[in-house]
Amino acid sequence: MCRQRQSMQQIVAVFLLILAAVFLSIGEGSSKRSSSGDPDHILFYGIVPVLVASVLSGLASALCQWASQVKKHSSYLMTIEMSIVGSLCLLASISKSPDGEAIRQHGFFYGWTPLTLIPVIFNSLGGILVGLVTSHAGGVRKGFVIVSALLVTAMLQFIFEGKPPSLYCLIALPLVVSSISIYQKYPYQVKKKEV
Repeated sequence: MCRQRQSMQQIVAVFLLILAAVFLSIGEGSSKRSSSGDPDHILFYGIVPVLVASVLSGLASALCQWASQVKKHSSYLMTIEMSIVGSLCLLASISKSPDGEAIRQHGFFYGWTPLTLIPVIFNSLGGILVGLVTSHAGGVRKGFVIVSALLVTAMLQFIFEGKPPSLYCLIALPLVVSSISIYQKYPYQVKKKEV
């Protein structure tokens, strides 16, 4: 979409990264132990929604990169636009949810303290930062950063909470390292035409 070609090695690196992300997702899901052992329940309420969300996330990342790099759309303005659309979707979903009922009974800011503003502010800053990273580095590199951040989170959980990483996390680690190495080592080369 953004007219950026990838070498065959880079495409393999992206598939290795996807495989690592799948392992990390499986590891996270297995650590929480599904309450239902029904395979259909796991498929339709676990795997399929995650796959659809991943495809939509990749598409959104590609569209954001295209808008910021090709169309030169400001990442700040794009963040504001996405926030408005997200807020409208949230308002539409609240009309039929239990949270919407609680808001109608107690008000929107019921239970808020000054500390509640901390995650709101950091989420806002994170949205702006993601927009800047996508516009300058691209969606593929952002994907590498996200999966790498999941591994860093697993290491920090081990260091601070003593929770050892799952087998899936240990399998994903060399996949991520090798995919980043391959992606950086073999960039796309423009082939010179013979005269």
